[in-house]
Amino acid sequence: MDISYLGLGLSALLLVFPLLIFWHLKLDLSKQLFTSFARMIVQLAVIGLVLQFIFQQKNLWLTLLWMLVMIANAIFTLRGRLKFQRRVLLPVLIMALGTASLVVMPWVLLLVVRPKPFFDPTYAIPIYGMVLGNSMNSCALALERFESGLSDNWPAYYTRLSLGASLWEAILPAFKKALHASLLPQLLTIASIGVVSLPGMMSGQILGGASPLVAIKYQMMIMICIFSGVTLTDYLAIRLYLKRRFDKYHLPVEG
Repeated sequence: MDISYLGLGLSALLLVFPLLIFWHLKLDLSKQLFTSFARMIVQLAVIGLVLQFIFQQKNLWLTLLWMLVMIANAIFTLRGRLKFQRRVLLPVLIMALGTASLVVMPWVLLLVVRPKPFFDPTYAIPIYGMVLGNSMNSCALALERFESGLSDNWPAYYTRLSLGASLWEAILPAFKKALHASLLPQLLTIASIGVVSLPGMMSGQILGGASPLVAIKYQMMIMICIFSGVTLTDYLAIRLYLKRRFDKYHLPVEG
């Protein structure tokens, strides 16, 4: 069932409630609210037209080009968000997100979903968007936690080295804490699906007329893909960052 433009406009009236709360508490967020929603509307309108064209063409190179645009935007968004060691982050993010993409997406398209053609953008782009978006956010959290774990515990790090530990052994506690912190929200989200929440993909398919059983299978598949992609991205990002964070004498490199 489609939503009319009138219905969409009526849904916007719900923004009256946050605006009233902002006014009541004298929160300086009203301007940001209008700006954010205006940007969202423009961006989604443009993206909608672009995707409609790509979906109609079903061209391999157009699909790959758009996926490259997606990952490039994710990389530069991440690099802008992370405020430490920015000199070494770009190659780390390219390799981590790129490797995870090359592992997860061919597996899903060739072995699991098997659309015809296998590069069908109506499947490839939405699935990649969900995997990439979650990987980007989790990667930022993993690297931030790893860097803060190092910065807050240099004495412990040097103590381990002085006792004969290798670089890997010395940083392993910070590595484990960072990976745990980045993956725990994903696991909590996965554990709550079905009873506490109905995810966007599943809800969208049901609203679009798909059988709940079909929607459930797709949701299971996408959550497996997301978690695998997130875990692989976070692990690779920290390992690659680690190689550039220390020199050959195991001393931290300032970026």
